[in-house]
Amino acid sequence: MHISLKFFENIGGTLMSILSVALVIAVGFCSGFLNVLAGGGSLLTIPLLVFMGLDVSVANATNRVGVLFQNVFAAQHFHKKSLFRLKDCLFFGLPSLLGAALGTFGAVSLDERYLRIAVAVLICCMAVLLVLKPDMWEREREISLPRWVLILAMFLIGVYGGFIQAGVGFFLLWALVGLGGKDLLHANALKVVVIAMFTTLSLAIFLLNGMVNFPLGVVLAIGNFMGGIAGAHFAILKGNRWLRLILSVVVTVSAIRMLLSL
Repeated sequence: MHISLKFFENIGGTLMSILSVALVIAVGFCSGFLNVLAGGGSLLTIPLLVFMGLDVSVANATNRVGVLFQNVFAAQHFHKKSLFRLKDCLFFGLPSLLGAALGTFGAVSLDERYLRIAVAVLICCMAVLLVLKPDMWEREREISLPRWVLILAMFLIGVYGGFIQAGVGFFLLWALVGLGGKDLLHANALKVVVIAMFTTLSLAIFLLNGMVNFPLGVVLAIGNFMGGIAGAHFAILKGNRWLRLILSVVVTVSAIRMLLSL
């Protein structure tokens, strides 16, 4: 009887492990798909990692493994379609890289509650613009802003991305479309390259500080990778109008969720 009970305990433990892995991969897929199309996927994965038993700080760091995988492979797919240029990647990516280094080292000292409020308000404003000004998101335009404004915006977004990551895709799209004059399809392609750049640095810093649960991060990355590829295919197939509609829904839901969690 003792052997039989132990046998069923082992079977139950194995089944739970399989279900846990399947859950992480499934949520990772959804996250990767949303991140490539719009953003906010980390609002799904970070709570999941905490649910799996990680501290919030470790979950925030571990999440970067999947984020890096999904953006690297999505960037390769967009590159095959010639949807971004190297000079744009460097211009928008380098300031965010410097900002991410600052954010990852914990230079941001804002109280998390106030940070959530600010992020939710900004995302709500973005949702309004998506609905009321569709042409802003669906057509490339000439922008006459000084270059330093773009550089400063990308640096600040990098600080936020290095510090938290969740929702950084929204702000990158806002900057690339609203300040950079890109349409959503090209902005999405450029966004995944920029995120891949600064996530590489952030993840390296977190790894050096022993804050990454690498086995769980790799399982998450499998789902992120598949979701990222699916998202890239969908973006190219459907184009700007579908991207704007999906982005409108995702940013609205994300803003409401942030406000309700305060």
